[in-house]
Amino acid sequence: MPLQYPPFAASTRIQDAYRNNPTMKRREDGPGVVLVQMALLELGYKMPISTRKTGKPDGIYGDETHNVVFQFQKDKKLKFDGIAGNKTLDKLDQLMVAKSGKIPVPSPPVAPPTPPAIPPSRDYKIGTDDPTITPDPGSGVWGAKSAELSYIALKQIMLDPTFIGTATLTIGDDAVKHLLQYLGNSGRPYTIDLEGMVDEVPTAKKMMEFEVDQAKAFVETLPPGVHQITSRTAESSYNYKKESKNWFFAVGGYSVWGKGTATVTDTPTGKEYVLAFEYKFFDRYNWDNGKAVTIAGITVTDAFMGEFHKQGLAREYDEIGSLRRTFRWKHGGLIPLGQFDAPGSRS
Repeated sequence: MPLQYPPFAASTRIQDAYRNNPTMKRREDGPGVVLVQMALLELGYKMPISTRKTGKPDGIYGDETHNVVFQFQKDKKLKFDGIAGNKTLDKLDQLMVAKSGKIPVPSPPVAPPTPPAIPPSRDYKIGTDDPTITPDPGSGVWGAKSAELSYIALKQIMLDPTFIGTATLTIGDDAVKHLLQYLGNSGRPYTIDLEGMVDEVPTAKKMMEFEVDQAKAFVETLPPGVHQITSRTAESSYNYKKESKNWFFAVGGYSVWGKGTATVTDTPTGKEYVLAFEYKFFDRYNWDNGKAVTIAGITVTDAFMGEFHKQGLAREYDEIGSLRRTFRWKHGGLIPLGQFDAPGSRS
């Protein structure tokens, strides 16, 4: 039976040791050892030498860790040799599951939505208010459970510069920035690089173009003058992994809408339009069902990411963003493509 305690199940090193391929013993060090030490501490075993420098396990399988594993094996009537292998880790796993209560069950993968098509009747209106957006419930109440030492250890591993460097190469710089905001546990809103997302993700660029197209159609119905316009509703979209691993893990699904100031002018050759447009973004940072990635021997899943939030070790937060463009066109004409580019960019 596979390991059930999420911090153990997330560690490829502990999974290997559980299969005795190879076992964990003296002279080993690393995140896997930290998780074993944390579990032993959680179960009441003392490790003063291994924790004397920082108050946290040092991740070194030295004499003290060997001796504590030896004592644990004796206490649980296992073969006592001080080596963490299948039976030892299996017993540790059982005890940690029992101690922590019901373990989070990974949600079945949910297929992302179909790539957006131009909405058939996307309505704008006169006004300045933003549409109402209801974020998904995420992982529930922050800090509803007591923090477990193994999750504290996992968080420390994920904050280590080596892990962060590997994560940046594996999932991308924006995905890591968003992850660090989550682990920072402040819950404060975070302004994303929306310019970068639109530039790097084809469907995100199309979604912005769709939004501008709807605004343009509405502006062309307005009489001469200056008008404040805004979306009636927000539109949903999704960053696909095949398009950008970076933005798939940084955001996934999100909502967008538009607003701005439209100036309509009558000229001898017909109406001309200027639209000072703001494209706005919102998402609630939490991992989508079925989202997972292995980084530096740790399999990061939606289940244990949500557990960080429940234990008060990380906090879900609002991702916000906007970008601005000024569009000029004549009635019945197209907006020149160059006007969609970011200021200062070269297309």
